Amino acid sequence: MWKSLEEFYKSKQWEKFIDLLKQERSNNKGDIICAHCGELIIKKYDCIGHHIEELTLENVNDYSISLNPDNVELIHFRCHNKAHRRFGSEGVREVYIVYGSPCSGKTTFVRENAGENDIILDIDNIYQCITVNDRYIKPERIRENVFGIRDCILDMIKCRRGKWYTAWVIGSYPLLMERTRLETVLGAKSIFIDTDKETCLNRARDRPKEYQRFVEDWWNKFQPSPS
Repeated sequence: MWKSLEEFYKSKQWEKFIDLLKQERSNNKGDIICAHCGELIIKKYDCIGHHIEELTLENVNDYSISLNPDNVELIHFRCHNKAHRRFGSEGVREVYIVYGSPCSGKTTFVRENAGENDIILDIDNIYQCITVNDRYIKPERIRENVFGIRDCILDMIKCRRGKWYTAWVIGSYPLLMERTRLETVLGAKSIFIDTDKETCLNRARDRPKEYQRFVEDWWNKFQPSPS
């Protein structure tokens, strides 16, 4: 018995159900077409299961609704968010931890999917917001201030303070233990931006020189989540 929608969406049953749907609904090239916009879902992390009949605390334990293939569509994140906002849904307030190597495209993914009433927590944004520096310039002397602001926003997300729809927490988070802890504290789901190391290193050339080292360090530390 699931006691909350968050618990259901983080369950092994839901994960296995979605994995099976993806296999069944892939074409002969292994591609999945978004059920809403009809376009190809290019990145596997950009595919989400959407309940046609909205899931509630009253029906989440009714498998004919929550785990019924006929009631679940595979769609883009952006299409999922548009659908919920169009109908004014005030159901579960989702929190996503978007993680991956530096220069993998985490911020780009969030910008493409977040809405105007969402919260985005990004350390790079905070550094840029409270200084005159260009993006990716991170003076050590204000690190304490930046992380204090980060912790304040994390607390707001944890307590679901305010009327935001979705919270996006962007970070590298190479260690499994760190991601698991944050998922538990925030009631969040993780999205891995799985850009390969070579692409990240190529992109790092357009950033301050230390970013090449940041990318190398991340890949040396990275612990994949169990499948």
